[in-house]
Amino acid sequence: MTALLLDSRRIDQALDRALAPSYEAIGTTHTCSAIEAAVGTLNGQRYHRALGLTSFEPDAKPVARHTFFDIASVTKALVGATLAMQAIDQNLTDWRTPLGELYAPWRAHPDPRAAQVTFLNLLNHTSGLPAWHKYYLEYPLNPQASTAEATRRDIIARICRTPLCGPPGAIYAYSDLGYLLLANVLETIFDVPLATMARTRIFEPLKLRHTRYVSLARGDAPLQDAAATERCERRGHLIQGSVHDENTEIIGGVSCHAGVFSTADDLLRFGLHLLAIDQGQEVDAPLTSRKTLSYAWSAQAAMAGGNHRGGWDTPSGATSSAGAGFAPDTTVGHLGFTGTSLWIERELGVVSVLLTNRVYPTRENTRIKTARIDFQEAVLPPASRV
Repeated sequence: MTALLLDSRRIDQALDRALAPSYEAIGTTHTCSAIEAAVGTLNGQRYHRALGLTSFEPDAKPVARHTFFDIASVTKALVGATLAMQAIDQNLTDWRTPLGELYAPWRAHPDPRAAQVTFLNLLNHTSGLPAWHKYYLEYPLNPQASTAEATRRDIIARICRTPLCGPPGAIYAYSDLGYLLLANVLETIFDVPLATMARTRIFEPLKLRHTRYVSLARGDAPLQDAAATERCERRGHLIQGSVHDENTEIIGGVSCHAGVFSTADDLLRFGLHLLAIDQGQEVDAPLTSRKTLSYAWSAQAAMAGGNHRGGWDTPSGATSSAGAGFAPDTTVGHLGFTGTSLWIERELGVVSVLLTNRVYPTRENTRIKTARIDFQEAVLPPASRV
């Protein structure tokens, strides 16, 4: 493993460039009101910084080490991929197990090609399911627990009838529908609610003390002093401490594609834990086996030209948001719509976590694209590949 020296001053400068000094600056000259970042290496180097305000509302608080951020689709890697690997380790399923063998409602899908969908197809977004559907326009926002559960059952039944876009394994579409369905598949495999599985199988064993769902079924109140996300006209209020993703909200706040709140420290611990397993190091209470993790992170776990593997993303495109220092063939991770990311550089032994609230006050703010690259290349400059 190549030696690397983190430059905290360079990282500080990248974060300072992203932090907005005022409400008006968000989306125009700066990226967000709140940032927490953490970087770690397997050789023991650590970086952490929290800066900004949870919002520019009158009751805003300074961002601290334990400020909750809505991590959005980073949930897919943290919860969905991890539980999937555990199911494989326990011989409850395999990568190539047909989905219909794991989840009976899928067997009634009207497209005969649905019988070919495997567990891996669901994880790497090649099931043939489309990318997205605005279910939240058809079901109650700000629901009650009973309403949310009825909505969830109805949406999953609809996904099991949704026309496929193409043959499984031959078409790639980054699909929230697939991960909505994955939550029910995992609950069926383990016979345990998703939020409980995440807590008892991932968060508690790894001592992620500031990582959790905000579950309507459990009666959870919005998290106090979390970083604000959107001023949502459709919901009629500022979203703060409850899930930003509307499709997750209408089903009660818990899914595999979104819903988890966390901190940079906790996500760094998670990333370093998996990186240590990947490198063959001894770890306490490993979340998964090295064999299963290695396959999930391998090119063999991708299909149809997609950049997702066994529940994980990889850098893609001419200008990746992971930065030029994080090589596509040795990096795995995930982005979150709210302005979050987790990247793991396996060859250099680096984990990089960036949490922002770039959707505050509006999701139309696109400055996160350059802010992500700026941060990642401060962590791991392109010259580090030379």
